[in-house]
Amino acid sequence: MDLNKQYETYRSQSGDELMETLLKLTAEQKQTGEMSESKMEEIYRMLAPMLSEHQRARMREIIDRLNTP
Repeated sequence: MDLNKQYETYRSQSGDELMETLLKLTAEQKQTGEMSESKMEEIYRMLAPMLSEHQRARMREIIDRLNTP
């Protein structure tokens, strides 16, 4: 799915709805081996320099929530 299609799919969702979707997709990807805690950390390290302090904190919060069983 390209970025524009993804944007259109999720743009009308609230923050809570987006979090539910992210939790569901991450759980599915963990089951298939497509996502792991180390991969999420790698993504964080790659994106963190481009984010504001607030955005980094929010991303860390989301990753921590995704890694909670």
